[in-house]
Amino acid sequence: MAFSSTWKIIRDTIVVLAITAGLFAVMEGVTRFAFPQRLNTTYLGGSSLAMRDEVIGHVNRPNAHALVEGPEFSVEYKINEQGFRDATVYAPEKPDGVTRVLLIGDSMTFGASNQYDEIWPVLAEKGLTEAGQKVELIKAGVPAFDTRSEVLYLERIHDLYRPDIVVFGFMPNDLITNRPIEEDAGHGASSTAGKHDTGVRAVADKKSSLHVITLVKRILMSNDHAYVRLYLMTLRRPYFASAPDDRIGQKFREASKMFSRAQRFCADKGCEFVVLSIPQQFQVLVQARQIRVEGIDQTHIDAEFMRMADEEGFLWVPLLPDLAEAYKQSGEDLYFRYDGHLNRAGNQVVATSVADAFLNLLKSRDEAHFQPSPGG
Repeated sequence: MAFSSTWKIIRDTIVVLAITAGLFAVMEGVTRFAFPQRLNTTYLGGSSLAMRDEVIGHVNRPNAHALVEGPEFSVEYKINEQGFRDATVYAPEKPDGVTRVLLIGDSMTFGASNQYDEIWPVLAEKGLTEAGQKVELIKAGVPAFDTRSEVLYLERIHDLYRPDIVVFGFMPNDLITNRPIEEDAGHGASSTAGKHDTGVRAVADKKSSLHVITLVKRILMSNDHAYVRLYLMTLRRPYFASAPDDRIGQKFREASKMFSRAQRFCADKGCEFVVLSIPQQFQVLVQARQIRVEGIDQTHIDAEFMRMADEEGFLWVPLLPDLAEAYKQSGEDLYFRYDGHLNRAGNQVVATSVADAFLNLLKSRDEAHFQPSPGG
């Protein structure tokens, strides 16, 4: 009797599991056919967009060409002969009267998920030109770079282009991936050369084996509060704690050393150093919607580094206030919800903010360089 009852339970469980698996398989099949969630990357030049680098880990592959297609966007990437996603090839000597700006950053500076003419470096350059400024913005963003990569890349390419201003694009996730820079790394003898290669894989290559799961995540992420809760379930939560622990504090100190190194390098070369702080989508949602989460402060990373920047003598430009205000006023998404990169609207907000910041900076430079003649 007991055996018969146990067998019935096992049989019924197997039937339920089989039915559930069958239904899930049907849902997965329908999703793959009608709502495919995978990003497809086609390398039109035959090679990936990134290549390994002994010191930095990876850099853009010169003359690479790729097409990435997915449910949120379809985008074409072209890398020029200098290794930049830029329509211009720059001469070592800049034209007379032109302010040359070197933009170094990660995928947000590279313009991942957006067509070239819609990314903020291009739009900011256009805005500055329309405002009467003679500028060149060298668009040297490389996907998966962090602060460490940016410092080493700056030290490598600065003398090739001799910019007047160097700009780092910073994101909070840089704190997670940064590693200390070995003293000899800048000379090509790093003991960890070749290990920092997270960007060698395809740009935005977020593949999911189960399309239906990705679709469910995407639906959940369309809600602001759900997005925030999901984000705070990840390992990134401690970095936004209002009272960071010692481990996170060490990450801040390591990043500060890197910024200081970049600032000293620029000072020695006679150029100005600026950091653009580009927030995570989570920060914008929390600030715009005034979502209260105990123990979380979406602004404290900027606050910490702004104090450091003031002490070191360089400009820290936080873009969180402008992006949050834009989202609060319009309600229009500024990021691709699942992909996480700025979308066209977000790039426009950032471009406007950057152009305004640079107009003020260029005005200050002009005033500092102006020397009135005696008596007038």
